[in-house]
Amino acid sequence: MVGKKLEAFRVWFTPRKRLWTGVGLFAIAIAVPIVSPGTTAAWLIGPATVFFLGSFIPDTNGKR
Repeated sequence: MVGKKLEAFRVWFTPRKRLWTGVGLFAIAIAVPIVSPGTTAAWLIGPATVFFLGSFIPDTNGKR
């Protein structure tokens, strides 16, 4: 059984928000080494990929 908070988050975190979250994380991962060459944000690539590609999965909430 899914909690009410998790279900509310799933409704709020739409595919469009997942897409822009992924794009934002990619942008940060690219901008950080440009601004500060000694640091890396490679750990952002994984979550960015998950959010970006997850935004293309069709939403099935109303079709079950």
